[in-house]
Amino acid sequence: MACTPDVMRLCSDQIPDVNRIVACLRQNTPSLGNSCRAVFESSASADQSPARVAPPTTAQRPRAAQPAPLAPPRPSYNNDE
Repeated sequence: MACTPDVMRLCSDQIPDVNRIVACLRQNTPSLGNSCRAVFESSASADQSPARVAPPTTAQRPRAAQPAPLAPPRPSYNNDE
């Protein structure tokens, strides 16, 4: 989010390839806005790569309750037959 304006301004031709966008932003570090530069600086000190947001996951719906198995038919104790 912090780099969106810089991506649009400096690296829009690299969209949607994240790796190319990151490379473009690194090449244009002097031109980055303060918030985007801060993201790169904080992540570089943490693990030498820009902070990435995990892709959104689809919410999994709970499974429907399975119906109880049907009981076998009871024998008839009708003596009229």
